[in-house]
Amino acid sequence: MMESLVKDKTVLLAWNNGNSSSCVQDTVTELKKHIGGGHLSLEHVERLQLAGYEDGTFDVILSGVVSPVCLSHITDLLAEYARILKPSGVVVIREPVVDQAGSIPGLRTCQKVQSALKLSGLVGVTQKTHHTSLTDDERSSIRDGLKINNVTVENSAASLLSIVEVQANKPSYEVGASTTLSFSQQVTSNGPNKSSAAIWTLSANDVLDDDIETLDPDSLLSEEDLIKPDPASLQRDCGSSKSGKRRACKNCTCGLAEELDGGTPSTSSSKPASSACGNCYLGDAFRCASCPYLGMPAFKPGEQIKLTERQLNADQ
Repeated sequence: MMESLVKDKTVLLAWNNGNSSSCVQDTVTELKKHIGGGHLSLEHVERLQLAGYEDGTFDVILSGVVSPVCLSHITDLLAEYARILKPSGVVVIREPVVDQAGSIPGLRTCQKVQSALKLSGLVGVTQKTHHTSLTDDERSSIRDGLKINNVTVENSAASLLSIVEVQANKPSYEVGASTTLSFSQQVTSNGPNKSSAAIWTLSANDVLDDDIETLDPDSLLSEEDLIKPDPASLQRDCGSSKSGKRRACKNCTCGLAEELDGGTPSTSSSKPASSACGNCYLGDAFRCASCPYLGMPAFKPGEQIKLTERQLNADQ
């Protein structure tokens, strides 16, 4: 499987402090047998960002595959792998794991490793192998390698160690890539080309189509909405004196002042806002075209309304 993965590809082999130079050399020699006309690069994980590789440099990245497997792939390292991978490139990682989170501080479960790959922007995350039956020598070498990487495994916890191999792919596009949507291009239909704007235009023939559902404007209002309220029911006393007589407040707008004055508008230093129809309280649906309250919401009974100078002078 490794041969088909790396053949004629640009491959990066990443190693870490827990790997001996002899193990690194053995892995390089083995890969060169299968790489064919491809190219192999070797980098230490802690110096990978310093190498300055451009985006989309490698077809395949192999990380943690050098014995002993003692590399825990942090988020920053996986994000760097995703950056330097070509679109649709493959990354294969091997990592020591535990079956239960927290049983060995510094090590994750298989599920956490796969989640970390997904959070780094990689897709198609697949667990290839999970080696649980390790020999005592293998566990000892893994413990020594983890200790170099500041992860301590006690003797009693060595039996909890296992090795997982996970493969993931970079999406078939780079971050920030763009493409033209099909409906934004010109299309040909029965002769002349139609622009994208014409595609979204609703013609008269489309409206007459039996499959097109249109909204009847008469259904927007119910019969109750069409009933004109009685203006008298919307008015109330502005107030009352101690004797119980009705009394209009200053700058009365509810109509009580006109009613007490016998229909004669009260004088004011500002231009009065008069209402001959009495529909000002009902909203624009019942107001006159010249109503000074046009455009304002329906008033609540007894609500004091103040008009701006622009509204008062609109008809001048």
